[in-house]
Amino acid sequence: MRREAAATFLACAVFAVIYGFAARHLSSMPRETVAAELLATLPRFAQVTMAAGDRHLAANLAGFRVLVASTDRMSKEDYAVQARLQKDIAWLNPAHEDNSYIAASILPWSGEVDAALYVLKRAADARPFDWSPLFYYGFGFYHFKHDPAEGARWLLAAAERATVPQDQWALQNIAAQWIEKGYETRTAANLVESMAAGAPAGSFRKYLHLRAVRLGDLARLRELADTYARFKGKNLSRLDDLVSAGLLESLPRDPLGLGYDLDPEGRPILRTSPAARVQ
Repeated sequence: MRREAAATFLACAVFAVIYGFAARHLSSMPRETVAAELLATLPRFAQVTMAAGDRHLAANLAGFRVLVASTDRMSKEDYAVQARLQKDIAWLNPAHEDNSYIAASILPWSGEVDAALYVLKRAADARPFDWSPLFYYGFGFYHFKHDPAEGARWLLAAAERATVPQDQWALQNIAAQWIEKGYETRTAANLVESMAAGAPAGSFRKYLHLRAVRLGDLARLRELADTYARFKGKNLSRLDDLVSAGLLESLPRDPLGLGYDLDPEGRPILRTSPAARVQ
């Protein structure tokens, strides 16, 4: 027994020495700064199999990998893996709330716009009681795809889900501003006026109506500016030229009190503030 114990002790001592030497040697070697949590993704069927056939558990396990990853040291390749993981989660459990919020806050800002939109659309379809995925989905089109019209469409869809009037008004207000940027001016005026007609009676309906009026006036100013350019052979240098040329009796008053101006090409535009004059 003593001989066996001594042999075991000697073997353990030798192993400890070898392990210590190896650890010291490996610790001095350069290592890649990739996020170990995001080195690879498994096929979806494999993820479900490893979760004993439970799709929701598989989604949670993949979600843990995303949650523990440190974004301050992630490379573009790491974000691509994270995007695949989050798309997998959205497929396994589209109603996974954390997944949609993480996708909205991280993926598009890291170049993974399409992946973020996929996750958010899946969440929006699976959570018909929740307006926030549609808001972030619309924001993705507005900010990252540079498509205000499409973004406004999804914000209006989000507003239909909102149950708190203030949330509905806020979403519709943003949508109205995006409509102004995404549509031809006359079309935008008609769309905002339709929004006003569908809003409940009160101050917000009046506000939308005033936005539609100022858009209609802007459309009229632009039409007259084109007429002026055709007959005079030059663009407007100031809005008052429309009055001097007899095309208008007087300039319209902006119902929101901000006013109208000209861009550097002589095209009428809306002012964003009373002092915001184009130089």
